[in-house]
Amino acid sequence: MESIKLSTERQDLIKELWKTFKNGVNEKEKESLKKKIEELIGNWEEYRHKIENDTFELEDYTNTKDNATKGLPGGYLCNFLERTTREILGSSKPGFAKNFEVKRNNDNTGTYHIEKENNPKATYEEAKHFFAEKIKGLIKDIVTETDVEKKANIVDRIVNRGDYAAKQILMKLAVLDNWSDFIFIYSEPWIEELYEDFFGNSGKDKGIFEKNHHICNAVKGLLNVIGEDKIELVLLSRFLLRYITSKNIIDEFNPNVIMYGPPGTGKTYSVRNSLGFICHGDRSRYEYLQFHPSFTYEDFIEGIKPKGVSENGNIRFELVNGVFKKFCIKAKEALIEWEALPKNEKKEMPTYYFIVDEINRANLSTVFGETLSLLEKDYRDDGRGKYLVKTQYSTLIEQLIEDNPHNSEYKKLAYNYDEKSGEVKFGIPKNIFFIGMMNDVDKSIDAFDLALRRRFKWERKDCDYEVIEDNGNYDNINKYIEACKLLNEYISGRDDKNKPVKTETETLTLGKSYEFGHSFFMKINHVANRKEITPDNVEKLFNLFLRPTLKEYLRAFHTERELDDKLEEALNRFKKPLGKNEN
Repeated sequence: MESIKLSTERQDLIKELWKTFKNGVNEKEKESLKKKIEELIGNWEEYRHKIENDTFELEDYTNTKDNATKGLPGGYLCNFLERTTREILGSSKPGFAKNFEVKRNNDNTGTYHIEKENNPKATYEEAKHFFAEKIKGLIKDIVTETDVEKKANIVDRIVNRGDYAAKQILMKLAVLDNWSDFIFIYSEPWIEELYEDFFGNSGKDKGIFEKNHHICNAVKGLLNVIGEDKIELVLLSRFLLRYITSKNIIDEFNPNVIMYGPPGTGKTYSVRNSLGFICHGDRSRYEYLQFHPSFTYEDFIEGIKPKGVSENGNIRFELVNGVFKKFCIKAKEALIEWEALPKNEKKEMPTYYFIVDEINRANLSTVFGETLSLLEKDYRDDGRGKYLVKTQYSTLIEQLIEDNPHNSEYKKLAYNYDEKSGEVKFGIPKNIFFIGMMNDVDKSIDAFDLALRRRFKWERKDCDYEVIEDNGNYDNINKYIEACKLLNEYISGRDDKNKPVKTETETLTLGKSYEFGHSFFMKINHVANRKEITPDNVEKLFNLFLRPTLKEYLRAFHTERELDDKLEEALNRFKKPLGKNEN
């Protein structure tokens, strides 16, 4: 087994994050987890018994809700792996139902879809033969193999050969009997990122599930996780998922990020949630700000502001630091303290995060002024004074210090004051990450000054339909997700892969910036109070939360007479999938 290549500082940070994460889970939550784990283990026993004894049949593997195999948890294995186990063992979505290779159709005809044979209307006998020849043996090989390394290799071999498309499902199948040997994360990009984070790029010859196994062993050793404690193993996987998704909002190679996309896609939520995790809840390490059209350089960097009334009744003005400059000074002081520590006492460099919501609503070139160039990674202040600039108020601060040598308050206005030359300059310390967020429907990205735009890494956030599924406990949640996709496709004219919608029917073709984010669709939880979402529920959601916004979007493109027709068509598209039975 490979050894971890993380620095001592990074290992210490992960240990601290794990400690904070565990302490955030109370005893009531642990007791609930324990009961759910015990129930899941009992449910899996029923499937494992059938698989081991060769009584596992096509109907036990794939079915529909209306014809679910009696007594089996989740009704059939595909549903059990994809949905029933999700809360405890994590999400392992196959992508599409056809990736299960053979899937019973939900059109009440009793036919099956066999993907590899390109047969969407296979008979029961055809499906049964395909299952026996191509799938049943794969499942049994994974379930009955007791050697962990061999089990990982079986999964990787099946995936690499292309024998089974839903590879995330195969990973979860292997996890069910090996809780302490794998982390409950099945997304290939996330596993790759975790592996590279812990081991570097040394795993070129390893399969993705083998990497999962190595990560699990390494992290258990690092964090002293007890392999027999299933509650702790569940928490460990949740922690690692939180760790990698939080880590991804920060790019050490480009400390400036703009997160953009339609409203309701969780930009603000994900940033705040991630920073609360990364900063151990230390609110002093991040600053949250919302721009608006009247926000100025004086608010952001420094300026002369009214500060009360003098004795003779005149308004008194003072030079004050803006919110970003204050934050830079705080981050610099923390950096200086860290640099002064003995080498054996240093942990990872203290990082600070400045977050601006609706960043595109202010005049950015004016707000940043001459400090714009300092945002670049190569021009950040490393404490040597090389990349510092004089601001428009530097001379005034210098004069105040010179005229009031015994008043230390004026020196506090300076980011950097050179005692010898008397010069006052400003810089952005290297330990600050700058994160901006914007709804690009409000104002085009093209409105950004080119000089500013090129200094940021741009990350798009679109509607995440998996979030809707994970937060909706409805029997027909998949049909609701289909409805959400249809509505967004009608609005944008693009599918969730950003490709033009291939349909003969008309779409609004507004573009993906005008789609609705998942937080809008999750409001169904306030509308639907039964096990199934009905067309009436969807109509109520549309009229309460979606129609007003969509109507405002359409005003710029259509006449008042056309608006009602377009809105009615949008509602009809939204309701259409809910008229069918759930698979």
